[in-house]
Amino acid sequence: MSQQQENNREWVGDIVNITEAMDLLFAPESLLVAIRLEDETDSDVMVGLDWGSDLSKFLENPALFGRLTQLRVSLNREVRLLLEEWNLGVGTNSALTSARAILMERLQTPTPDALPVLQRILTQDELYKDELISDRNPLRSLLTVLLTDSDWEMIANSAAHSIRMQIMHRGDTARISA
Repeated sequence: MSQQQENNREWVGDIVNITEAMDLLFAPESLLVAIRLEDETDSDVMVGLDWGSDLSKFLENPALFGRLTQLRVSLNREVRLLLEEWNLGVGTNSALTSARAILMERLQTPTPDALPVLQRILTQDELYKDELISDRNPLRSLLTVLLTDSDWEMIANSAAHSIRMQIMHRGDTARISA
């Protein structure tokens, strides 16, 4: 391990309180702002990474700040990629909105099962060499412990509702024009 990696690991290991750091990173306000800005600008969620007055707390541990930011952005991207892979059509956007909201809730209050997975991912130096985490396996593992079956059911219902509304709207249009 290089001296830089050792220093980086020390900084990550010096987490004042990982739960406190995650609260700052995944607080409802910061995630809602990030999602809103992403939707408004039709760009990556990174545009919404404004920590306001909490930034000074993260500056005390820049390595943790960087890793948590990368993890958050990478998880948002992974959820989007998963839903796009499933080819939900008109249901994709509502499923994504639902998934992000649920993910936000789960990140705010991770379960005891999710915390060790989060900590393990945060200490894996090789994941943080690029701008985003390119190895999708740890992200999918984390999503597996963060999102429950009932969460996926709610996401599926969101997609199904959008599809139903699209069909009903087109059905109404077809009846009017006939």
